[in-house]
Amino acid sequence: MPSAPHTTVIAHRIKDILARGMDLSPAAMRFIDSTFSEPSAAELAAILNAESDSERDSLLELLLSPDEAVQLDLEELLNELAPFEMDAEAMVAILSRPTLSVEFRLPQNRGAIHVAMPPDHIRRFLRPLHIDRSIPMPLAAAVEARLNDRDRLRLRVLLRGARFDFNPSVNDFLCRLIERLDWDNPSGWEAFAFALEPLSGIDADADIHRTLAEWKQLLFKALDHGRRQRERVAAANIETLLSQGQRLTYVDEAAVHRQLVCIDRICLAAFGRIVHLDPGAPDEALAFNGPPDIADVIRRLS
Repeated sequence: MPSAPHTTVIAHRIKDILARGMDLSPAAMRFIDSTFSEPSAAELAAILNAESDSERDSLLELLLSPDEAVQLDLEELLNELAPFEMDAEAMVAILSRPTLSVEFRLPQNRGAIHVAMPPDHIRRFLRPLHIDRSIPMPLAAAVEARLNDRDRLRLRVLLRGARFDFNPSVNDFLCRLIERLDWDNPSGWEAFAFALEPLSGIDADADIHRTLAEWKQLLFKALDHGRRQRERVAAANIETLLSQGQRLTYVDEAAVHRQLVCIDRICLAAFGRIVHLDPGAPDEALAFNGPPDIADVIRRLS
């Protein structure tokens, strides 16, 4: 069966992107250098060629995760074609015949590695692009009206990669943020990106303002846990605490404070007021209820 016209057009754009090769981003290189001890291109190639190497899969996962430049390049086409239908397996077939070899270039003249792209690798590369996900018309219209040129594509990429299902309540909330956040300031982008996190996993009829209030409470719990932990470490050394069965967890307090600011900025934009927590709440309201509670908070705030 022939592939749908849009599938073919999108597949050929992706093939062009892959044929040009990719420059590994600073973030990717930080991970590679810290994980593999500043390897050479030849050492990375050896890891990729050794299927029994335990580190091969994590390296492949990194290489086959499209960076923002790739997503922006593709989003321009997806925006032009929307709405469209896509045949995912037909796209895989187009991209894997013949098998492509993609060049990943290391910075500072450190060389390059070449990765063959069989169908399984193609699927891994396509998965985080969310090509088949439609951005609801109200959100697309708000983006078009509020932002200019490349910023429109950048915001569409954020929406396409969001880890929740769109629904009328979420769409209305996000439209208000798009209309009212300051997109000329990095703080506006940071607030919008953060706003997408609490929306993942909530019910369609959930109260978003209450959800943000719960996140704010979690953040204060994290700060309080960090303070109490510092006090314990100051009073006794780490080895003593560990021998007593106390669990030490790292809290990035600077990041927590940034997220608290994001919540206030989001609530002002979307609801016209910030979340006020009860100043008279007892200390127990901020206390963690054992290791599972700690692990859940750290996971959700990381």
